[in-house]
Amino acid sequence: MIKEIQLPYCDLIFKESYAILVMHKDSAITLQTAEEITSLLDRHYAGRSFVFITHRKYPHEIDLNVYKGKILKNMIGFAIVSEDPEEIKRALQEQPLWNEAFTFFKELSEAEIWASSFFN
Repeated sequence: MIKEIQLPYCDLIFKESYAILVMHKDSAITLQTAEEITSLLDRHYAGRSFVFITHRKYPHEIDLNVYKGKILKNMIGFAIVSEDPEEIKRALQEQPLWNEAFTFFKELSEAEIWASSFFN
């Protein structure tokens, strides 16, 4: 079952074993938005393991302090998807802040295959 939630700053798509976040153009990941997204993920997956994919179609700011906030223990992987070389640089800054599986893809379909592989 696929469920999609549209917030003023992002779209959040829930699939069986992974979620996809697409931030809107000129939006930002702040401590407040991260808390709201985390709460929605927590409610939807309710303790079941899942992978989080952020599909970075548009440039947006990220407060790296979000990695110090509430990290869901059932979030077993994190993927960033973008064709923008600047996002690769930013991902390298984010990776040391995350303790679980973390990777980068240029295509969303590749990230979805990777996320599904955790559950096969």
